[in-house]
Amino acid sequence: MCAVKRVFFAAVALLLLAGGFAPAAEDDPPRPQFPEVVFNSIDGKSTFTMAEFRGRPVLLTFWASWCGPCRVELPELSKLYGELAGRGFVLLTVNVDHNPVAGRRFLDALGLSLPVYRLNPRDTKAIGIDALPANILLDADGRFVQAYKGYTPEVVEEVRRLVLEMTATEEP
Repeated sequence: MCAVKRVFFAAVALLLLAGGFAPAAEDDPPRPQFPEVVFNSIDGKSTFTMAEFRGRPVLLTFWASWCGPCRVELPELSKLYGELAGRGFVLLTVNVDHNPVAGRRFLDALGLSLPVYRLNPRDTKAIGIDALPANILLDADGRFVQAYKGYTPEVVEEVRRLVLEMTATEEP
């Protein structure tokens, strides 16, 4: 892993362990940018990196089929995505099950038709994902805005507020 990725992953891990961080003020140093790791579609037929979503706020949500709180959070995030997609908001769901079929069955059981991706387990671990659900909100430049570990109803409301703030100057 290159030195930039190691530094980035270490910073993210610390932020997740600390419970997140507040959006940067104008005089704060620049926030770290999400690394160009490769995301794979759950069926393994396509890949992408975060560069494809520059110019749009992105929420990465990490989940698994065995995660009870994920069962509650994913439908709420799906609803939020439907509400904010017109503002350019992107929801990327990252399944961490050992078997990707379990993730697809989980979404089918919930009646959700979200795009599902996977990361190399080393990258997921390096980011600091050690509890589920975990969410990372990125701004339009791919820089960290907020990290959330675990589920509370306030997470969805805060993501909504932050995305609306980030897109306030844009037409809905």
